Amino acid sequence: MIRAQPDRDFLRLEAVVRSDAPVAGQYSFVIAKQSSTGSSNNTQSGTFALQNAPEQVLTTVILDRSAIGHYRAELSLQSDLGRFTCTSP
Repeated sequence: MIRAQPDRDFLRLEAVVRSDAPVAGQYSFVIAKQSSTGSSNNTQSGTFALQNAPEQVLTTVILDRSAIGHYRAELSLQSDLGRFTCTSP
């Protein structure tokens, strides 16, 4: 899932993996923002292994507050359980 947490000065986007069973794989987190303060593109990727907890934050991206309502984020997970994709907003 993608957890969006707006604050007074910024927008925090967290890429989160959740599973009831142990799982490992790769992720890609892509964010595009276009607002009054400009545009940006950010891509982060890596591997993950969820063993003893129901969820894990894979990565966090901080955007300025003007990004609220002016961004698109996509998280893709590939694991032995399959491929999953979610978007925000």
